This record gives sequence, C-alpha cells and structure tokens, in this order.
Amino acid sequence: MKKILFVANVAKEHILKFHVPTIQYFKEQGWQVDVACAGEDTVPHCDHQIHGLWKRSPFTPKTFKGIRQLKKHLKTEHYDIIYCHTPVGGLVARLAAKKARKNGTKVIYFAHGLHFFKGAPLINWLIFFPIEKWLAHKTDVFFALNNEDFAFVSEHFQKKLTVRQVPGVGANFSRLDVEDKAAVRAKYREELGIAEDTPVLLYVAELIKNKNQPMLVDTLEAVRRDHPDAVLLLVGPEHDDGAVKAYVEKKGLQDAVKLLGWRSDIGALMAASDIYVASSLREGFPINLLEAMYGGLPVIATKNRGHVTPLVHGENGFLVDIGDHEAMAAHVHALLTDDALYHKLSTVDVSRYECTRIAKELHDTILESTSR
Repeated sequence: MKKILFVANVAKEHILKFHVPTIQYFKEQGWQVDVACAGEDTVPHCDHQIHGLWKRSPFTPKTFKGIRQLKKHLKTEHYDIIYCHTPVGGLVARLAAKKARKNGTKVIYFAHGLHFFKGAPLINWLIFFPIEKWLAHKTDVFFALNNEDFAFVSEHFQKKLTVRQVPGVGANFSRLDVEDKAAVRAKYREELGIAEDTPVLLYVAELIKNKNQPMLVDTLEAVRRDHPDAVLLLVGPEHDDGAVKAYVEKKGLQDAVKLLGWRSDIGALMAASDIYVASSLREGFPINLLEAMYGGLPVIATKNRGHVTPLVHGENGFLVDIGDHEAMAAHVHALLTDDALYHKLSTVDVSRYECTRIAKELHDTILESTSR
C-alpha cells in the first residue's frame, strides 16, 4: 500500500476547506492517507491525523517544535509522498523531511499563491523569496496555481526542481445548488428588503485589506448614477476592525451596501444576485470566481495573477485594473443593459474545475511527477 502525508497549517481553514475530495480520492485508489495540521478539527477519510504544534504564523517558537514533532513522526513512518501546503506547512514539512528524502520519500510543495509577485511590497520579496528559493532545494516537485508563479519558479528556482502548473484544488459546486432558483431569489430578496428588479452585485470574501472592498463601494456609487437603486452584498467575516463599514458610512451608502458577515447559504445568495464583482489585490487561484460562474453570475474582476489565470477578458468575464471602479461600473452597466452579453457571461461552463475531476487530475499529476 502506498502512503501519502498531507501537511498544512490548519485543519479548519485549509485541509477541510480544500483537500477533503483529494484525500477521499487517494483513499479510493488504495492509498494510506495521513494528515498533519494544527487545530482540533477532525479531518474525514484520512487514516491517521497528527495534530501539529505549529501555528498559522511561521514567526513563533511553535514552528521549531512542529518541525521536531514531524521529524520524530517520520522516523517511525515511511511515506512515498509528503504533500505539503501553505507557507507554514511547507516550511515544517520540508525541513522535517530531510532524512526521509534520502530514504526515497518524494516531497511536493503546493504553492497557493507565492507571497512575492509583481507589485508585491518590497518586504515580501526580502523575506519570502529567499526562504522559498532555499526551500526549493529541499523539494522534489513544485505545484504552481497561476501563470505568473509557474513562470517565475521555472526560471528562477533550482533547475533540478520539477515544476507543474495545476488548475487549483477544485470547487465543490454541488454545495451551491438550489432546487428552485426563482423561488429562492424571491424569498431572499424579500428577506433582504430588495425589490425584484433591483440590480444586485455580490462579493464573497473576508473583509481584509487584500480583498479591497472599498473599491466595490466606489463601484456601486458609480453604478447608481445610471441605476439608482442598485445594491451591493458583501459576504464574509469581518477582520478589518470596521474599516469597510466606516467607508460605507462615509459614502452615505448604508442602505445600499449590505454587510452580511459569514454565511453558509452562498448558493441562495447567488440566486438572489445579478453580477459577481471581485476587487482583490492578490489571489493565488480564484475559486470564488468559478463558483460564481457555476451559479450563473457574470463576473467582473480585478487584474491580478490569480484572476487572470481562468478569466479571459470579454470571453468568460471582464477584467479591470486594480482600483479602476469606473471601468468596473461601466461593465456592470453593459451587463445590465445588454441581454445577449449577460446571457453569454452567465452561461460559462466551469465543470472542468469540479472538485472530483480535479482530485483525479492531482492524483495522476502527483504520480507522474514523482515517478522519475
């Protein structure tokens, strides 16, 4: 029986969010699948779970304790593959696996968006670039999510490193399904106090600086010049000390911007909406955009390395420069006034990114990449 160890920073916000379909697929193919991550949440389908001592930040003594913990585990357990994710999970696993690699274990690092990229702050380049370049020498295979990361790692990291670009971790589209969209749309709009013919923009993301929600507030303000009743739904937990709420109040748009917090009914909220807008400064790979397309919403997103990987401007969505709320508003207006354009961009096929299909592709890519 082949054995694989998944390593990441935490269970709840990473393993459970992204990797359960892949874990399940490996099990179905006859693998022993173990998982090492911080947090007390139970990971389904795996054979063994190691509760890591590390934290989400690498800059803590817990990181060194986690490396020692995992190194001790690897002395008694031999894995064919160590499959690590997130900066902390990748750091801990690759340093702990030094001896295991000498004994034949292959180490794969899956980068969910490198912290150094075109336009990133200088401090990111000074800290994260040398660390990742050094760790690449302790890695057999590097998985990149987007075009920019793939090209950069292929050119600038050690030449013995096998680099592959993969289409994300997959999206669980079925969780977005609603039985009667029209009925759900009417119900949710009534609950939210929104009229049936009111244009509704939607964005699902935690409220943090990187997600750049103030740009969407500015977009809404511009949209309301032609569509004065337009509404913006911002869905996601608040981690910005009320900055977005304060900006909404500064603009006097309290009645037009609804801050809904964390929600589990995203499919229903998509049914109640008309257009999906995404304003983030940085993304690794935009699962939220694919989910919006699956939900039948045209997408308008900022140009960053994650968004531009699956989006082709004018073909399956629109791309605008970061901060250019007037361009985003113009695309919103075009979609609201051109039925043919709206139909084209609300019927995009994203089945290619369905999580069970991606799980198989990741399994096959892992086997191919580590067989040499």
